[in-house]
Amino acid sequence: MNKHSLSVGDIVEATTERLAFGGDAVARHEGLAIFVPFAAPGERVRIRITERKKSFARGVIEEILAASPARREPPCRYFGECGGCHLQHISYDEQLRAKTGFVRDALARIGRISWDREIEIRSAAEFGYRSRAQVKIDSASGQLRVGFNHTASHTVCDVETCPVLAPELDRALAKLRSSLASSDPAFAQPSEVEMALGETGVSLEPELIGFSDPPISQTVGDATYSFGASAFFQVNYLLLEDFVKEATAGYSGKVALDLYAGVGLFTLQLARSFGRVIGVESDPRASRFARRNISANEIANVEFHNSRVDSWLKGLNSRRQLEAAPDLILLDPPRAGAADAIEEIARLRPSEVVYVSCDPTTLARDLRKLLDARYRLSNVVAFDLFPQTYHVETIAKLTLNLE
Repeated sequence: MNKHSLSVGDIVEATTERLAFGGDAVARHEGLAIFVPFAAPGERVRIRITERKKSFARGVIEEILAASPARREPPCRYFGECGGCHLQHISYDEQLRAKTGFVRDALARIGRISWDREIEIRSAAEFGYRSRAQVKIDSASGQLRVGFNHTASHTVCDVETCPVLAPELDRALAKLRSSLASSDPAFAQPSEVEMALGETGVSLEPELIGFSDPPISQTVGDATYSFGASAFFQVNYLLLEDFVKEATAGYSGKVALDLYAGVGLFTLQLARSFGRVIGVESDPRASRFARRNISANEIANVEFHNSRVDSWLKGLNSRRQLEAAPDLILLDPPRAGAADAIEEIARLRPSEVVYVSCDPTTLARDLRKLLDARYRLSNVVAFDLFPQTYHVETIAKLTLNLE
């Protein structure tokens, strides 16, 4: 059999090479890449082909012939059924190695960036870290299901306890299940509930009977942030302080821009070391929390705009509202990256750029544009904010090359 005749339903033997971004292990059969979920790097497997494309295939494990040294027993009984985690079957050290590989591979393959320095990855506890969750609820079949989506499905996997949740949030999950099970059948149950943990307790949206709704806040450095369960705030409370410090410490000057600013996580920190800080966020709810946080922390040198970042930057460039180029632009875009804004950022010619990214592929794409605009990549640090998943957060720092 050659790679051109490989078809859906065929069974082949191969040895996996590495993990790919997305969590699947990569094996090769006569040169054809095969992506295999729930396989570990360096193990011999028998694979049944489930999808065949021109340049790759997908398959599932029929049998593990020789297990990888990195393979372990998944700690969660729902792993493989629940779609929340991808890598519990792999040792944590190997997960961290794989994630730095995701970043390096994206830089080289997509950004054409040869980064020969080590990529440090910061981590904390691999379980009990998650301070936010979107819980799915299904009672249409007559049987209450409370949990998360099944793997590769929108159906609800019933989950009684989740080891990646912070203990307080895991207890809230059990209380939510109990409250829904004992509620009046005539009561219309929501299809999902947002849960968030702060120093002041747990908040749910929408609010449910049996739950208090305390103000949610979190202190980072010398600033305190209020936020709601459905407003974006970083998920890993164990790494939050280190994460914010890495992105903001060591910078100072007259003007800094914080783009895709959310509830002002970085904005408030930058205000301590810059004469003027401008935050921009498109989500109205997050913007309201940001303004509340600016006021509550008695910060007078920040202005905040509820606007699309690309539109705001185009207006700023056309109106020439800044007397000089910003000393720093920090951006933390969503997973799709900052393609619509990156050219406008480069036009402003900030002395320094800090790019905080949750997707190494869009990060690499956008970094390429900045490098082409005479910026130099000075540092890359990864953070494992989502252990047991393939996700990795990256902070890339750039300096304008004046030579």
